[in-house]
Order: sequence, then structure tokens, then C-alpha cells
Amino acid sequence: MNYKVEWSSKSVSDLTEHVSFVGMATKEAAPTLSSSIIVAGLSLSSFPERFPEFTMPHNFPVIIRKCVVDGRYVILYGVVNNSVMIYRILDARKKFDGLIL
Repeated sequence: MNYKVEWSSKSVSDLTEHVSFVGMATKEAAPTLSSSIIVAGLSLSSFPERFPEFTMPHNFPVIIRKCVVDGRYVILYGVVNNSVMIYRILDARKKFDGLIL
């Protein structure tokens, strides 16, 4: 079964922010990072339950899972029916305290 992958506006903003930041240091690395995150996100269309659950600090109506990309970025997403919603793309080197999707 293939799931439809959707990106929240916040996840798109996160992606843009991370790619821009990396691009300021190394322009050549920015497209690679962007591609890595997008490919990882789109890969969730098949067997999205393969990644572990992420414990949310607040109650959230769906189970949130995390996919780590390049050891530095975390894609937080939920699976509802036949869709995968990517909520956030976070820098794994930062604390997630007080995170609200």
C-alpha cells in the first residue's frame, strides 16, 4: 500500500530554513541537504511505520514518528488512514523541549 505524503506549511518552512542556513556556509551542500530530506520524506509513502515513535511533550491526537536524515535532521510525521503528514523538520542537535507541532 502506498500512502500519500503531505508536507505541512511549517515543515516546508523548516526545510527552507535548514537549507538556507547550510547554504550560507557551503553553497554546494544546500542542494544535497534539500534532496536528502525530500527523498527521505517521500520514502514514507511505503511502510511509514518503520520508524520509531517520538514522545510528544504534550498530548497529540495521532502517533508521531521520527525519521532521522543524515544524522542531523529529524522528520516528525504522523500516519492517518492512507496519508502521511510531515509536521516538522528539526535539527537533531537542538533540544525539543516545549515542542508543539
